[in-house]
Formats: sequence, C-alpha cells, structure tokens
Amino acid sequence: MSFEDDFAHALRGAATLAPDPALHALVADAERRGRRRRGRRRTLLVGGLAAAVLAAGSLSALVPAIDAGPARPAVESMTSEEVVELVTSLLPRGEIRFVNVGTPGTPGPTGDRYRTDAALYFDDGKGASVVSFTVDRTEMTPDAAAVCMDPFSTPQDSCERTVAADGSAVVIDRLRDRDNADAREWRATWAAADGRRVQIFEHNGEANRPNRETPPLDADQLRTLAAAPGWQRLFDALPARENPPKPATPEPGPKADEVLAKLVPLIPPGAVVSAQGAGRIAHLTVTYEGRTSMLAVSVTPAGARGIEDKEYAESAGSAGPLAVREGGPDASTVVTNRFGNGKTAVDPILHWTAAVYYADGLHIELNEWNGENDYTARPGTPALDLDQLKAIVTAPAWRP
Repeated sequence: MSFEDDFAHALRGAATLAPDPALHALVADAERRGRRRRGRRRTLLVGGLAAAVLAAGSLSALVPAIDAGPARPAVESMTSEEVVELVTSLLPRGEIRFVNVGTPGTPGPTGDRYRTDAALYFDDGKGASVVSFTVDRTEMTPDAAAVCMDPFSTPQDSCERTVAADGSAVVIDRLRDRDNADAREWRATWAAADGRRVQIFEHNGEANRPNRETPPLDADQLRTLAAAPGWQRLFDALPARENPPKPATPEPGPKADEVLAKLVPLIPPGAVVSAQGAGRIAHLTVTYEGRTSMLAVSVTPAGARGIEDKEYAESAGSAGPLAVREGGPDASTVVTNRFGNGKTAVDPILHWTAAVYYADGLHIELNEWNGENDYTARPGTPALDLDQLKAIVTAPAWRP
C-alpha cells in the first residue's frame, strides 16, 4: 500500500473510535490522495507511539546524558525481565506495576524490530499514573524525530525544544485533552543525530481519567530521564539500521510562512486575523461579523502532481453531494464543497472548502472549520461563506 493509503487507513480507524469533524476531513483528503497516487510512491512508515516507563520524584542521579556518538550494532540480547529491572532502577521510589513490556529486538504489535516499548502504573503517593516509553532506532534526524506538536491541532500548555552541542535534541511537550479539561499528557523526546530516540509519555492518572492535578514528573525530570544513559542498554539490544538518518526531503512548493504571507492580505476587509501558524500546514484563525473560524490553506505548485489533482477533482465521485464545480475561461476548475463527518455526510455541516485547479497544475485549496482551532470545530455558521472562500483561492495573487 502507498503512504497515503496507510495514512488514510490509520486516520479512519482513529476517527471511528473518536469522531471529530477536522479528523474526518483529513481522512477524506488522505483517501482521495491515496486513490489518486496509488503505485506512484512507496514509502515506509517509520516510528509511532508505544508505551513505557517513567515516574516521579527526584532524578538527580540521572545527570549524565546518553552519548550521542555513533550507534553500535546489537551486541547482546535482553529479556523483558531485564527491561523491567533496568527501568525500575531508573525510577524513584514508588509503587510500580508494569502492564506491558516488550522484548528488545523482537517485533511487537507494530512489527517494528528496531523499536521496543513498555507501559506501567507509577504511584508516588499522590495517585497512580500511566507512564510509558518507546526506545527505537529511526532513520530520522533530530529535526524530524524530536518536534513539538502543533498547538493548532492539539491543546497545548507549553513546548520546549533544546539542542545540545552534539546535535541531539530534547522536546518537552505538555498537552491537554481535547474533551477532558482536567486530563494532561506530558511527553519527552530525546533524539540523537545517529537516529536513536527515546520517547516518554506520562498522564495525570489514566489517559482520560485524571486523579491528580499534573503528571508525576515535571519538565526538568522528564528531560533528565529522556537523556539518561541507562537507555543505551536497550539500544544495544536493538539491531542497527541499514541506512543512516538523512534529512527529510522538503515538500515541493512554497513554505507555510510564504503561503500565509499571501493569504492574509486576501482576507475580507473587517475580518480580524489571529493565531497564525506555519507548521506542517499554513493555518490561521479569523473573526468576521462576530463569528470565528479556522482556516487552513495548501498550495500545490504547477506540475504533474497538480495536474493529477485537477483530473481527480473533475472526475465523478471525487466529492460529496453538495460539491459544486465551475469551469473558468482559462481552463481552470473551481470546486466548492460542504460536508460533515465524511465527504458524503451532510447533517450537520462541519467543513467548508474552496479549491481552484489550473491547467498547468497550480492548485490552491482553502479549508474552513467553525471554531477557534482544529479541536473546537462545531456546527454553525462559519466566519466566511463559500463565495468569500472562492474569491480568496481564485485571487490573481496566487499566480506567479
């Protein structure tokens, strides 16, 4: 299967478990791109979450950091019992109950032999909390392996990213739950230039059932634990990657900040723009006539990929029942659409889109959700109507 197929499948599963308007929109887009590009690209999925270990209290004994030098091939096996012993030695005093422990070098549920993980309950006397870890050898550099979550898509209290002289990076991401205001998930990621990565996840109780105000470890303790030298024992029990890490290939087309620079002047007069973000996708929040919505815009440059987009957009079944297609005198195609949780759902309407496809492959698409960000989308009247969205994407400013 192609990357788009795999991604759509994963998103579809997530959306089934926890319906979310923005998520279903992303599913529809992933499925569309998957059908259109099947067989054109073959990309291995790397990484993912798992589970593992952590706790609270003082971790002052873990001052030395993992050596970020060249990774060594696996030299000795390690049993799950030895993993428990090692992890326990890294934790402060408290009641520990392991729930799941992987065997390094043996593929777990994900089938990834370069990764091992575990999960446990840790009680420091203030309430048992779920703590998990993942230790893996990746083919990613720290720029890709250790990054902050996008606060536009995930509620976030703070995120700190630091880079050491050896090129390794540590990210401390303090997240909140979309639906439970009291739930917290704090993450620590350590990533080395040779592809080694440690990820730690802690909650203030169970994932969606908090029993304390915050998770057991604070930011400094998480940072120290993620870079603890003891994890090297697990790395030594994992096989070495065949290929060294290499920087990710940048996506073609303008960068997100460049897209925003063109988008903002096109917003209707009187609208107030706020919360701009230039992460994976260019997005912003706009308030107009008392209504607030979030906008996300993507630009595909002229070329074969955009021509494929146009062919698909003009094909039967490419959009839901409320889609409207219009042809322009310059052989362009403009498509406006409204849908709910999925491209065929129409009640309630949760998502508004406008896109233009030019003959040379240039493709501009604007998506709107009613709410302040990706996780507060709800039914209602959005800030901008479809005619305003269409006017933005067809503006001459997008053309070279």
